[in-house]
Amino acid sequence: MKILFWYHKSRTNKKGKAPLVMRITIDGIRANFNIGIVIPDDKWDTEDQRIKGKDQLAKEYNNLLVTLTALAWECYNNHLKNNLQVNPDTIKSYILEKDKPQHTLMDAISFQIINLKSRVGNDITSNTVKKYETIQRKVSEFLKGQLHQEDIPLNQLSQKFIFQLDDYLRTKQKLKHNAVAKNMQQFRRVIKVAMQNEWIDKDPFVSYSCTPKSTERGFLTIEEIRLLQLKTLPEKLDKVRDIFLFCCFTGLSYADVSKFNKAHLMKGEDGKTWIILARTKTKSQSFIPILPEAMTILTKYTDIVKWNSDGRLLPVISNQNLNKYLKEIAAIVGIAKRVSMHLARHTFATAITLNRGVDIVSVSKMLGHKNLQTTQVYAKTGMLRISQDMDKFFEKEAVSSCHNTSTQ
Repeated sequence: MKILFWYHKSRTNKKGKAPLVMRITIDGIRANFNIGIVIPDDKWDTEDQRIKGKDQLAKEYNNLLVTLTALAWECYNNHLKNNLQVNPDTIKSYILEKDKPQHTLMDAISFQIINLKSRVGNDITSNTVKKYETIQRKVSEFLKGQLHQEDIPLNQLSQKFIFQLDDYLRTKQKLKHNAVAKNMQQFRRVIKVAMQNEWIDKDPFVSYSCTPKSTERGFLTIEEIRLLQLKTLPEKLDKVRDIFLFCCFTGLSYADVSKFNKAHLMKGEDGKTWIILARTKTKSQSFIPILPEAMTILTKYTDIVKWNSDGRLLPVISNQNLNKYLKEIAAIVGIAKRVSMHLARHTFATAITLNRGVDIVSVSKMLGHKNLQTTQVYAKTGMLRISQDMDKFFEKEAVSSCHNTSTQ
């Protein structure tokens, strides 16, 4: 008997990955089958018959190859020992049906997290990993608290389980509709990956739907921004306020401002200083002219570059701590709104740009959106814009009235 694993290159998907196939040959007769591993071409070592790399995911994949090989020889030797005929299909059936590894739900979630962690810094951020760690915790709590189980096999997942989990998130976890939708979206992705790996045959989400509802995007008004700027704060809170205000005047997200460095500052064709960087979330380019308020904050921290080994221009701390201190600042200043780092991006999109007449196409380019539809979410007309438009209307009416009077 010969055992070979080969890379099915002709089935490469849009992400540049293809499945590994196990081939069993006995007396010239072959049996091929997919083993549930999908990897890029450069990760497969044909000569050594193993996945390249020392990360946890590579180790798990290579352990699976060893296990499958052992199962094949176990079946082959047992048949010879008992004087039974054996062929490649017999061994294939033995592996896939009798001794196929039984993956559990928590295994599938852990697999997804390990995979995402290995991609952090490339096409995945640490915040994405945290979201899946959150759903891992919530599903674990659901299993223990509602079903009185530590785990369940993937093949026992049902539509009933999905609806029970949805109800649990709403009633026991007290999550609002959109939070439930986001959690279930991540969980659905875990199940989709499990199906791609052929660990589960039926989609338990087939009759489930939970679409996020459109919500009002909060933002600070110009008056509230001024209150923040004028309030005297302790040094620690002063730095947090500066980071927040810098994002209010540039539209940068936390992920982007945390990596913001000198390389992102460039002179534009207009002779002014611009921020040009690829957004962490979408990889699309943002082109942002630096407003005087933002430049004042940068100038304040000129010396920071000397001790920041990575060249960052601002004293950015963790997102969690920033949001914690921002709540404290809001209470001190007297702002009743829920102030967070993401509110700064909304403020730039709405109060700083759109409500003051900046064209939505330009705003979209500054925010680094891939399509205009995303930017239109922010296109809420505020009182200032309405007031300005009405002033223009009455000015025109006045001019028209004067003109009519003079011609009579």
